[in-house]
Amino acid sequence: MSDSDLRSAYAGALWAYITAANEKALARAHEVGKASLRAGLDSPFVAAAHFEALAAGELREGVTSELVAERSPRFLIEALRTFSDARHGFEQMSGELAKMNDTLIERTRELEIANAELETFSYSISHDLRTSLQAVLGFAQTLDARHSQDLQPEARRCIELIIKGSRGMNELVSDLLALAQAGRLPLELEPVDLGLLTSEAIAELGPQLAASDVDLVIGELPVVDADRVLLKQVFVNLISNAIKFSCGVKPRARVEVGSLRRSEASVVFVRDNGVGFDMGESGRLFQAFERLHGRGDFEGTGVGLALVARIVERHGGRVWAESEPGKGASFYFTLAGGAALADTGQNNNSKSQERDKSASGG
Repeated sequence: MSDSDLRSAYAGALWAYITAANEKALARAHEVGKASLRAGLDSPFVAAAHFEALAAGELREGVTSELVAERSPRFLIEALRTFSDARHGFEQMSGELAKMNDTLIERTRELEIANAELETFSYSISHDLRTSLQAVLGFAQTLDARHSQDLQPEARRCIELIIKGSRGMNELVSDLLALAQAGRLPLELEPVDLGLLTSEAIAELGPQLAASDVDLVIGELPVVDADRVLLKQVFVNLISNAIKFSCGVKPRARVEVGSLRRSEASVVFVRDNGVGFDMGESGRLFQAFERLHGRGDFEGTGVGLALVARIVERHGGRVWAESEPGKGASFYFTLAGGAALADTGQNNNSKSQERDKSASGG
């Protein structure tokens, strides 16, 4: 309903009430007020329509100026009641929202304190535990090196189990420390050439590559704004997982690192042709200590992908995976600061490179 229609409706309803005052006629004032509110008009509009109607109207037979003075204010008050009720409801809602906001702020503050205490506790426990584990591992290795020939076979087997268990626990503690630090340390953003960063990650995986028979293919990768140290852990974990789960594949294992464009974002991927997994279990993939394969089949702590997810999320991106059992797996991630694929020569990997494991080790 337009402004002019509402003014006309108001004038008609007002004079109908003045002429023959009754509850039904007075109810029309409330209806016109509600219609004005729904149309996005305010109370001054209603007041203006009221006085315009009075000024333009003519006294009818049996209607005196005293009657107009008595009944018109009552009609105006009823028309404005809608705005008064709406204002009261708004003020009440605002008060409730303010209380809820105060409660949310307090709960958020308590949660931040609890998270900070938990991270500090986890870091301290992990650091102290790693020190003790390194001592156990050191003594066990010393005992094995100096007295192995003097021990019974069963004793030597026990020492081997101690060394293996200590190494596994030490790896788990290191991963937990990395997971705690990934959420605790501030991001230090800088332009990062992902091609160079991938080469650095591959260099760290030299021993694993030397023990495997995997072809690495490094494709075109973008330059992004990111925390170099944290992002390198993403590549180390994803490439290490790809090597581990594709090792032994016939005729030959293959791991590929590259990127593609989707809309305005660069998507980085690490894919392999390994054992893969059931996508029905993918909901557990990036949760700490969740394993989609048996511990006896593949070694690992179950923390690596959780670390990847935390780092990517801290960069404002997301990570996901696609796979089929026996057909390999592809891991994708985006970063909020991701630049377009470098076309200016900044990227040193503009052409795909085939690298065998001996070349990758360096």
